[in-house]
Amino acid sequence: MEKKINNVLIFTDENGEQVVFRVLFTYYSEVFKKDYAVFYNEKDENHLIAYSFDENNTLSALETQEEYKELNSALEKYDEESGA
Repeated sequence: MEKKINNVLIFTDENGEQVVFRVLFTYYSEVFKKDYAVFYNEKDENHLIAYSFDENNTLSALETQEEYKELNSALEKYDEESGA
């Protein structure tokens, strides 16, 4: 189960524990004509997840290897710009 609360995703895992993810950054893909959000886990900042989202903020899983490749490029650009 998941819910979105103001740039936060809260997942309930199989043990009933809540796992909180916050938005790291968002971007728009000219190639796929979609918006994407990358989230990080509050307890493990190296644990990232990404979804595309629509105008209603409905999240959808990435669908293709090409989307993952573009996401990796976006992450690299984000790291360069943020000095990470």
